[in-house]
Amino acid sequence: MKTGSLALQRFLGILFVLAILSALAPIGTSAEPAQQGPIVYYVRYGDTLFSISQRYGTTVPALMQANGLTSEYIYAGQRLIIPPYPITPGPTLTPYPTPSNFNCTYTVAYRDTIFSIGYRYGVPYQVLMQANYMYSPYLRAGQTLRVPCLSPEPTPFPTHIVQSGDNLFRIAIQYQTSIYAIARTNGIWNPHWIYAGQNLVIPYPNSTVWPTVPTRLPTNTPGPTNTPGPTVTPGGATLTPTPTTTGTSIAAAIVMFNIQFLPNTLTIQRGRTVMWQNNDAVNHSVRSGAPGAPTTLFNSGTITPGNKFYFTFNDPGTFPFFSELHGGMTGTITVQ
Repeated sequence: MKTGSLALQRFLGILFVLAILSALAPIGTSAEPAQQGPIVYYVRYGDTLFSISQRYGTTVPALMQANGLTSEYIYAGQRLIIPPYPITPGPTLTPYPTPSNFNCTYTVAYRDTIFSIGYRYGVPYQVLMQANYMYSPYLRAGQTLRVPCLSPEPTPFPTHIVQSGDNLFRIAIQYQTSIYAIARTNGIWNPHWIYAGQNLVIPYPNSTVWPTVPTRLPTNTPGPTNTPGPTVTPGGATLTPTPTTTGTSIAAAIVMFNIQFLPNTLTIQRGRTVMWQNNDAVNHSVRSGAPGAPTTLFNSGTITPGNKFYFTFNDPGTFPFFSELHGGMTGTITVQ
């Protein structure tokens, strides 16, 4: 009897424990309701942000934004917050169209960059990278690239031999480019240090518009008497530059500085005199006409640093002028 009573007690005890466990267990087999707050997830070996986003119905950008991630790199054991609310992903980038007509080749030269080659061929550097299946913009000398077939073929960037007194600022203004572009292309770590005789590649010419330096026009106060310059004989016609004497009516002054005329356009009245003054450390000249098409109206010859040239305009019209020593220096005077 004692043995049967003991077995009965054990059976009843087991039933009591099962009853308690069934009471604590959730009713039914339906899934747990969604949590109201964010879900915490610990990364497992082999997980990626994409696989986690697919598992929880979110997106990779939403996961990165919720966890302050700057890359898609995660590691096992990392604690991630799964956002319970949708997060608007960032804007998507529209890929460039598939390049066409890239049937010619270009051999990369020393100091070439993907940006300079794209500039010369008139295509964005991203398109050039896409056409050559490039994942980084780095190039090596001798590398062959697919480029558009252009006729005529783009000419290389010009080169400049550094002269005594040159600096990157003057060179950049002369070629209408930037100091940084010249320094970066030529591997110049200190833009204040260049030397005479150095051969520089000039990238992106005529791509930067430098602001003109305002000049102060002379007042009507009579200036000192200057000795007239030598007689100029352009095209067989003898012309003498107008000498500066006390009371000469100077309509305007054009300063030659940083290898340019400042200002390079003027409007004056008929019968007035224009003065060109060389404020550069190199020789300059002034001649009527345009590069390749000079005229015989006036020709200063060589104007050394600190000297001037004068000419009086007696007839109305538009008169272009240029420097025979620096072909990129041009200007126009309108006489009313």
